[in-house]
Amino acid sequence: MKIFGNEYGFMLTVGASAAIADLCPDGDLNKINEVLQGKFSDTINFTASFIVAMAKGFDDAERYAGKEVTHPPLTVEMVKALPSDVFKEVQSAAISSFKADTETSVEVAPSKKKVASPSKT
Repeated sequence: MKIFGNEYGFMLTVGASAAIADLCPDGDLNKINEVLQGKFSDTINFTASFIVAMAKGFDDAERYAGKEVTHPPLTVEMVKALPSDVFKEVQSAAISSFKADTETSVEVAPSKKKVASPSKT
């Protein structure tokens, strides 16, 4: 997602989860909707911090994967300086990433049972 001419990604890392949980009531990530349904100014402030945490998570993961991150870190001030339409796009991208990263996935291992081969007659 382009923000002020730089490409940013979003990832819910453990660090991003902790930062976002700290913004939620009682530090409980499961109470995120309470903040998102609150007062407008609280929602904007939360969302800006949420976006920054998700962007930091992505950048940190990229760095530790050995990739170079050349853009400046995203800040709350930068997010709040976005026009409303761009803010909504960035918010949507960060929330989509959050939802994708919190989905539970189950991998099914192949069965170890041997299938009987057809008998020869």
